[in-house]
Amino acid sequence: MLLLLAALSCRNKDPIDTGSATVDSAPVDADGDGWDATEDCDDDDVSISPDAVEVCDGVDQDCDSAVDEGVTGTFYVDADGDGWGDEDSPVEDCDGTGQTTSQVGDCDDSDAAISPNAVEVCNGVDDDCDGSVDADAVDPSTWYTDADGDGFGAGEGVESCDAPDGVSADDGDCDDSDAGVNPSAVEVCNGLDDDCDEAVDDEDPSLSDATTWYLDLDGDGYGYAEVSAVSCEAPEHFIEDDTDCDDTDEAVNPGADEVCNDLDDDCDGAIDDDDSDLDTSTATTWYDDTDGDGFGDATASTTSCVAPTGTVTDDTDCDDTDADVNPSASEECDGVDNDCDGDLDGGAEGADATCAVASCKEIYDAGASTGDGLYWVDPDDDGDTSDAWEAWCDMTNDGGGWTKLYSSLWPTFWSSSTYGDVGSPEDDDYSIIDEIADFEDSTGTWTFRFEVGDSGVWDTATRAHYTVWSQEHEPFSESSDGTDYTYVSGDESTTCSGFNGLHARGAGSWYMTSDVDTGDSTSCWWMQIVPLTQYGSTSSYPGYLEGYGGPNVHTWHVLWVQ
Repeated sequence: MLLLLAALSCRNKDPIDTGSATVDSAPVDADGDGWDATEDCDDDDVSISPDAVEVCDGVDQDCDSAVDEGVTGTFYVDADGDGWGDEDSPVEDCDGTGQTTSQVGDCDDSDAAISPNAVEVCNGVDDDCDGSVDADAVDPSTWYTDADGDGFGAGEGVESCDAPDGVSADDGDCDDSDAGVNPSAVEVCNGLDDDCDEAVDDEDPSLSDATTWYLDLDGDGYGYAEVSAVSCEAPEHFIEDDTDCDDTDEAVNPGADEVCNDLDDDCDGAIDDDDSDLDTSTATTWYDDTDGDGFGDATASTTSCVAPTGTVTDDTDCDDTDADVNPSASEECDGVDNDCDGDLDGGAEGADATCAVASCKEIYDAGASTGDGLYWVDPDDDGDTSDAWEAWCDMTNDGGGWTKLYSSLWPTFWSSSTYGDVGSPEDDDYSIIDEIADFEDSTGTWTFRFEVGDSGVWDTATRAHYTVWSQEHEPFSESSDGTDYTYVSGDESTTCSGFNGLHARGAGSWYMTSDVDTGDSTSCWWMQIVPLTQYGSTSSYPGYLEGYGGPNVHTWHVLWVQ
């Protein structure tokens, strides 16, 4: 500024250069401010003259060679540019231009956010330079008591910048006595509003541990995966299991046994024979039927629900290579167990001379009977069947198993010792009475049956009368007083003191009596078992059972032994 004033002084004192010579002239007031150039320190600026008022602008307005004298002010350095200066850094200036300000009181001139007109906020700093930190902050936090220490508070809040002990900025705790209940908790099935959203358990969409339940319609304890419900508690008829493959049948479920029924009983995807868990007790044992006779081989079997090809349920075939040998076959007298009963030719008794047995009764008891007819017998039962003979057997009447010893049309009577002398077994006249001794049973007893018919020829269906009895002596060679006689069934004669069996009397196998009581005639047997009406009157010879109703004319009679 001093240099500028000197320059102006020199300019006012120098003459005008005309280029070639100095010319003296009258003073000039170029800026028209009333001061010519000799006195005006800047005759180009009307605002500068000796009578101008000095203003604070860095210019000597009053031409007194002093700049801004008497018009400067005190300003303060405003380093942070916040409009507030540091009172410890004053600056004299015209108008506080630059990094200065007339406002003083900045307590931190390095931070534009800190000044007397700043707003106090919670930051641990005296933002408004009032000497206190955060005390009058406009943004204090509200703190809520967190009694259960779960990070969430409840109740009336307390405002402060810093958190007191045991508080939380969050007031969303709906149960401040339970640390497990707060807005950040997970809703679980426990009957509580765990996450404080006012929805409990199943009512809360955010429920995390609900159970998936499955319909158990059939009540077998196993649920159906296709029908489910998610909830804390099981709805009616729902359970946790989802492994039932048929929820309409309580017998079908993973806990059931696989049985033969065309169903996947145990829900493992395999049915019946395809299931390794099959309860074989429900399966069938099938036996190979190689010969196709309907009977299987017990030594070759398969257990399964469905029959393998070529098998049957029967296991009683004793020869699965021969279709003619099986339990339904008829036993033949061939040395083969045709009917598989374990007895060679058993059941073929009497079918052939080589299979002859002691009597028709033995054939009957052995189950070899095929009905009334001819069978081979060997009454001496000595193992040698070369002397076997063919007998007529009554297998249907009076218990069955009767061997015919004699039959004839009246008035023929037995008199021969062999049936060959009289005829074949099926003839009306037939005698083999000499064999009677071999028909004694194990107790020493003979059982006889005598029949008479009053029409036609020998035929049990047309018999008029019969008597069945037993006695303990053989009538060919032994006599008896009749005390061993036992009546069994039929009609019992009372003629000649009553019938009491057959007894040896006289000579010849044919000569027997039927009564040996004291005083009885040896011919009484005629009146008891043979109606000889042609020999005399009915009063003299009442005949067999004549005491039961008069003359009994008949056309045939037969003697049987059992």
